[in-house]
Amino acid sequence: MSRGRDATQPTRLVVWGRAAGRCQYTNCGEELAGDLITGDLAKNHAYLAHIIASNPDGPRGHPVLSHEKSDDPDNLMLLCDRHHREIDDRSKLDIYTVDALLEMKRRHEERISRALKDPDAPSAHILRVSAAVGDNETAIPRQACAQAMIPQLVIADRHPIDISIRGFEHKDSDPGYYQTELTNLRRVYDREIRGRFRDGDLEHLAVFGFAPIPLLMELGRLLSDLSDVTVFGRHREPQPGWAWPDDSPELSFERRKGSPGHKRVALKLAVSAEISDNRVTSVLGDDVSIWEIRSSEFGTNVLRNRSALSDYRKLVGRVFDEIKTEHGPHVCLSIFPAVPTTCAIEFGRAWQPKAHPAFDIYDQTPSGFVCRHRISRTPQT
Repeated sequence: MSRGRDATQPTRLVVWGRAAGRCQYTNCGEELAGDLITGDLAKNHAYLAHIIASNPDGPRGHPVLSHEKSDDPDNLMLLCDRHHREIDDRSKLDIYTVDALLEMKRRHEERISRALKDPDAPSAHILRVSAAVGDNETAIPRQACAQAMIPQLVIADRHPIDISIRGFEHKDSDPGYYQTELTNLRRVYDREIRGRFRDGDLEHLAVFGFAPIPLLMELGRLLSDLSDVTVFGRHREPQPGWAWPDDSPELSFERRKGSPGHKRVALKLAVSAEISDNRVTSVLGDDVSIWEIRSSEFGTNVLRNRSALSDYRKLVGRVFDEIKTEHGPHVCLSIFPAVPTTCAIEFGRAWQPKAHPAFDIYDQTPSGFVCRHRISRTPQT
C-alpha cells in the first residue's frame, strides 16, 4: 500500500518547537538543534518519527490512520538516530506501542512546557549526596532531579555536583564509616561548593540527599552559609519522585519544653515517628531535660509541602535559642532524630555556630540510639 504524505514544513516546526529541539525518548533529551545547521546530511542525527507509521505496512501501521495522521504533529516525535532505530525495531513493537510512544511524547512536551512557564526562575546547580550505583550514576538519577526542579528552578549545569558515600554494601555500623564519610563530605564541599560560591560561579543549590541522618545534618551545617538553597526529598506517593507534591493539608510542628535546671539536654525530633523518653534516658540517664519538636502527624511520607519544611527550619532555630537561654550557652545538648532526609538537612542549616550550642547527634540502631557525630563551634577537618 502507498505511504501517506510527508510532514509539511509547518508540521515539522510544531514538532521541533514542542520538543524544544531535544530527543523525546524517555530519559534521553539529546540536543538535536545543531544537526539542522551542519550542512552535512551524514552528520544529521535528528529524525521526525511517526508513531503510527505513514505507511500501513510500516511499524505500527494502520490501513486508514497511516494516511490520515501522516502530517499530524500529534503523531510525530523528534528522536535521535539511536532511538529512532530503537522504536522501529520490528522485534520490539510489543514494547513501543502507539500508546507507549504517545505517553513518552506527552511527558516530554509537558516537561518542556513546565520548564518555560516561568522565564524568571533562578538557575540552580544540582547537588546530589548519595551512595554510588555502578561507575557513573548515583542513587538519585539526574533526570529525577531535573523533573523535581521544574518550574521553580532552571538547571544551571548539566553536570551535577556529586558527593558519593560508600555503596550500600557498606553499613554505617562499620568501624570508621562516619569518620571516612564526614571527611569526604567536607573535602568535596570545600572543593566543589565553597570556593565556587565565594567566586560567584555558584549562586543557588538544589539539594538532593539520600544518606544517613548524621551525614545529612553535617551537610546542612556546611550549607548554612549559602542563603539560596532548595532542599528536595524523595516521595513515594502518588508516584515515586523528588518533586514536592504540595498536595495535602499543611503539616504543623510544635515545641515541647523540657524541665529547667539541667545542664544536660536532649532534643527529640519526632516527624517520621514518635520517640519515647525512656529511649533517651536509657542512653543519657535520668538527669536530663527532654525537649521535643514534633509534627502533627507521623510517618515516612507525611512531609509533602515545601512550605512546611520552611516552618520546621524556623522552629528549629527558635528552639536552639530557647535551649541556650534556658540552660546556658555551654549546655550539653544531644539530638535524637526520627525525621525525613529533608528535615535532617534543614536542621543542620538552622544551626548557627556563633549563636547556638554545640550538639551530639544520636542515630537509631537495632540495639538503641548511638552517638555518631558532634557538631561544634570549633571548625572541623
